Amino acid sequence: MKRNFRLLAIAVVAMAATTFTSCNVDDDFMIEPTVQEDLQTRAVDNPNGTTTITFEDFNDSMLASPTSLGENYYDYYGYTRVTQIKDPDDLFTASANRVVSDWGVTEDFSSGCIALSNWNIYGSNPPGVSNSDWWYSFENQCSVYNTASVSGDNEGAGHNNSDRFAVVYGYVDSYNQGYMQKPSFSFDEEYTLKELWFCNSAYTYGVMKFGNSFGSIGVAQSLESSNGYFKVILECYDGNGVRVATKEQYLAEYRNGYDRVEPVTTWTKWEINVQNVKTVKFNFQGSDTGDWGLNTPAYICIDDITIQ
Repeated sequence: MKRNFRLLAIAVVAMAATTFTSCNVDDDFMIEPTVQEDLQTRAVDNPNGTTTITFEDFNDSMLASPTSLGENYYDYYGYTRVTQIKDPDDLFTASANRVVSDWGVTEDFSSGCIALSNWNIYGSNPPGVSNSDWWYSFENQCSVYNTASVSGDNEGAGHNNSDRFAVVYGYVDSYNQGYMQKPSFSFDEEYTLKELWFCNSAYTYGVMKFGNSFGSIGVAQSLESSNGYFKVILECYDGNGVRVATKEQYLAEYRNGYDRVEPVTTWTKWEINVQNVKTVKFNFQGSDTGDWGLNTPAYICIDDITIQ
């Protein structure tokens, strides 16, 4: 397997393991965004011993296709369905959740999933698409909103101008717990999860900024105009399934009395630094909820996950 190692100018200081209960949340989520690095920082060997999962060596058959909707991650579009992404050596694995509910068995993107993608249609519609809000709709759910790449090229949209990244979708709350599970990935053994890079999806970014409608189901508000917020929650579990830490990152914050957070538009580093991590689960929370749960789309794009 191709594993990329990150060059560091100084030695990495070993971090002591800190254990949290399931109801503890770190208060260090208001970190200053780190700008996208230059391409030359992606190296093959590094004496510090860290390993970075880049998604570049994942099999082409795992890529979301044939459009940015990612029809091949569903059962009912007629394509060979992708239910799992993993690297060639099984270091990293992410499977679509298998949920049994009153509606039957679901094992695809709609039940919580992490998809492999290279789509980056953002800011405006591609030629031939007339709906003004198409680029921030469900139809474009596998696109990243990365202004460091050229919209529509589907090349260089990942962190450090790489071509591939992962799209995380799904959340669990009291509305959907009967048919949804938290999207997750797992390592082959326990590691220290050092960091990952994140960026908004085009769908989530556009709805947070402009709002959107969902036909007869409801309307998503612009978080800026409604003084709302939206955040992603990252839960770290050890090999025994015990939650060892919880981290939060605000993807938008417009509430009065809080430090303002504008949605990121390029890849941003999220320092995790948690030991004994085998599984990572994601969840989302926000101010805009209705009869069907969250109205803000529950997506985040991730890349370059560094472990030790």
